[in-house]
Amino acid sequence: MLLAAGETIWKAGPLTKGANLCHGTGGNGYAFLKLYRRSGDLVWLERARAFAMHGIEQVAAEREHYGHGRYSLWTGDIGFAIYLWDCLQGAAAFPTLDVFYP
Repeated sequence: MLLAAGETIWKAGPLTKGANLCHGTGGNGYAFLKLYRRSGDLVWLERARAFAMHGIEQVAAEREHYGHGRYSLWTGDIGFAIYLWDCLQGAAAFPTLDVFYP
């Protein structure tokens, strides 16, 4: 069931609401990181990284449009930066939930 959910996210593609963790591309990308950590299948890490690349473009476009970034964990660039770090590390430590309740 988890793999089917991941496939659904992949088929839907990155969200248009932005790169943030809260209902954004980064938040959905964490599902791929979780699936990678559970299954060991590199396809999920590759998909997480593909969402990350799309999210980088979203952050740049939003900064250009608004003239500044967003500075919060859940709806801003900080949370997305943590997602990027986890993509580089192959980790899935979602901020707060996995950090405070390992």
